[in-house]
Amino acid sequence: MTIATLDAVFAYMGATLPWTQRWVKWTIRWFLSGVLLNEALAFLMTWKILPWNNVDNIPFTGFCDHIFLSLVIAHAVLWLIYDQKTGWNFPRWLNLLLIVLLCIQLALTPARSGQLLLVVLAPVALFLLYPGRWRVFVSIAGVGSVLALFLIPEIWTHFLLGIHQLVHFSPDQREVHSSWGIRLVAMWGGVVLFLAHPLIGVGTGDFYGAILKIQAEHVIPATPGFVMNTAANSFISEAASLGVVGLGLFLWVVLAISREAWGARFTPQGWFALVYVAIYILGGLFDSISWGYADAVTIALMAGLPLLARDGRNLS
Repeated sequence: MTIATLDAVFAYMGATLPWTQRWVKWTIRWFLSGVLLNEALAFLMTWKILPWNNVDNIPFTGFCDHIFLSLVIAHAVLWLIYDQKTGWNFPRWLNLLLIVLLCIQLALTPARSGQLLLVVLAPVALFLLYPGRWRVFVSIAGVGSVLALFLIPEIWTHFLLGIHQLVHFSPDQREVHSSWGIRLVAMWGGVVLFLAHPLIGVGTGDFYGAILKIQAEHVIPATPGFVMNTAANSFISEAASLGVVGLGLFLWVVLAISREAWGARFTPQGWFALVYVAIYILGGLFDSISWGYADAVTIALMAGLPLLARDGRNLS
């Protein structure tokens, strides 16, 4: 309940900021600048030109966790697709160049989350942005462009590994070590905890201890060496930690922001928020991105930006 309540408080703060076209543009430009700066540093670190190490020693990630980075890149690319159509923020040639650069980094990092979300959301974005006879053509071209990522052997191999892990997962295993196997165990454990504590959950910060307990009781398989502090699913995590009351408040905040973002989807600020919310909801099905990807400042920004359309302020 604390998370949902604070999200609502920060959303109110973001909604009351004195937004102008200038500040919206600079907010988006600083976001893109941060992503591109991390990309430049990631390549220099991977090539040993700089003496620092990538996070978790995963190449081309820079100073970001690889899953978080993939979600951020997907958000940036989907925004640039909008700007490529409208030319609101950058020239179209620059948008296209940035899309290519970010897709290269996304292809080189072993993060299926952002890759999968981009494959799913890019065609939807193109379908929404291009009306009339162009809609089908551009959407098909977008699907083809995104699927071309799978022609890269490393990406194809990584996805096949994920499918292999899913197919060979068994609830009868005593121990699970694979990436997707651990995700399934975490979701399973989260459901077990929610059913055992349906009203108010196990409590904020108590998920890991509760998981260890049911693993010791052999209710779910063990995951040696892995600190399971979420259910690898935003919604199950909220339900397990905060119960039906907290989950209800959490869904209320998410749906309220989603409704406002959808209503303002053809404005620059509305599209920027809508893309974030889409990644938040879909990505939350297989990652607990209510922790990490969604911080208080971001919630405030994404809740406040779409409301500009209500004020009648034209930022286009």
